[in-house]
Amino acid sequence: MYDGPYYLADGIYPRWSTFVKTVPRPRSAKEKHFARCQEGCRKDVERCFGILQARWAIIRGAARLFDVESLRSIMMTCIILHNMIVEDEYDYEAVDEYEPDTMNNSRTRIYCAHDATDEPVQHEPLERDGRYNERIIQRYTALQRSNMHNARQLDLIEHQWELRGADDT
Repeated sequence: MYDGPYYLADGIYPRWSTFVKTVPRPRSAKEKHFARCQEGCRKDVERCFGILQARWAIIRGAARLFDVESLRSIMMTCIILHNMIVEDEYDYEAVDEYEPDTMNNSRTRIYCAHDATDEPVQHEPLERDGRYNERIIQRYTALQRSNMHNARQLDLIEHQWELRGADDT
C-alpha cells in the first residue's frame, strides 16, 4: 500500500516516489508489457494535454502564478468547454471508424483516474505561520526516496501483469 498519488513520467524526471518511469531497457515479458502500457497511457495524456494547450492559451501560461484551487478550476473549465465544442462539432451521421489521427479532437480518448471513494482528495490548507514546516520537509524528503520509486515501479509491473492475465482468460 502506498499513500499519495503517482504520475506517469518519462526519463527526464528524477527517481522520486511520485514519478513512475518506464523501464528503459525491458528484458522480461512483464517489463515489456509494463513499458508498453505505461508509455501508451503517458502518450495519451500528453496528447490530450497538448490539445487543450493548443486551444486554451491560459493552460500554456505559467502555472506557478496560480494556487491549486485556481489551477483545478481552470483545467476543469477548459476540459468542459473543450468537450462542449467537440460535442457541438461532432458529426453523428458519419460512419464511426477508427482513425489514428491524434489531432482529430472528436476521437480523442481521455482517461480519468479515481481513488476508492470517487471523491476529490481534500488537502489541509497550509498557513505561513511555520506550524507545518517540519511536515513539509518530511514529505519532501520522502518524495525523493529512489528506493520507494523502485518498489512502486516493481509493484506496478506485477499489478499490470496480473491485469493482463485476467484479460487473457
